[in-house]
Amino acid sequence: MTSHPAFTVIIPAHNEEAVIGRCLETILRDAPAGHAMEIIVAANGCHDRTVELARAAVPGAQVLDLPQGSKTGAINAANDIASHFPRIYLDADVECGFVTLAALANVLCEPGVMTAAPAIRMDFSRLNWLARAYYRVWLRQPYATAGKGGAGCYGLSRAALKAIGRFPPIIADDLWIHTRFPDSQKRYIASDAEGRPVFTTVHPPRTAGEQVRVEARRQIGTAEVHRLHPSPYLAGHGSKGGVGAALRSGVSPLDLAVFSGVKLFARADAKWRRARGKAQEWTRDLSSRQA
Repeated sequence: MTSHPAFTVIIPAHNEEAVIGRCLETILRDAPAGHAMEIIVAANGCHDRTVELARAAVPGAQVLDLPQGSKTGAINAANDIASHFPRIYLDADVECGFVTLAALANVLCEPGVMTAAPAIRMDFSRLNWLARAYYRVWLRQPYATAGKGGAGCYGLSRAALKAIGRFPPIIADDLWIHTRFPDSQKRYIASDAEGRPVFTTVHPPRTAGEQVRVEARRQIGTAEVHRLHPSPYLAGHGSKGGVGAALRSGVSPLDLAVFSGVKLFARADAKWRRARGKAQEWTRDLSSRQA
């Protein structure tokens, strides 16, 4: 007998041959025999070995090979064939164990819970000092400490998916999800019922330069959600207002200067992309995906 409900984990993946094996191996490492978890890898627009490696890593998983590169399109395609609720959506470049997935599934079965997210652990082992400084401040921001993005993982209940319908073609799917529901219907989970830690391991960009590109994409995605999908629950999800809280928590002025500088350069990069009609081009960090 399992101690968790049946659930589906959906992993959208675009050219993720460097990390898809790690992602799937982490999921299954502590999974008990007879677990009630369905895995769907929604490979989309891949021109590498993502599909081949995913099928080899988990022969029992469903691996879609979608021609068009679209994260939200891949999520919709996976939702169309998924068998179970709750649904948990996991980025291919993060590590998330079975204990965390099962804990999210359990809490999503509680009455009134629409969405849930785990705690975040950052792997700083391969970052340069500028990137470390940036993330020391980022981890003190209200949206990070409240589970409102950045973990590369979130879950939806049956009622939540019924309420939101299909995912729109946007960049910031996690922000869109977290701003569809009030805080009273969301859960941020750091431990399960047995006291075991619940978290994802995130591998951030190794350099401040790569972080500028990622942050520019984040700013573009945030603006897109504000413009196309306004919500009364958007407050508290932006990047403003957390500097004072970071300073009060003991962040060094040097770290804060790096953080502010990355934000400033990212804002300029986002503005440049919009001016040249490149705002919708998918940019992502490749440094954390290198062997």
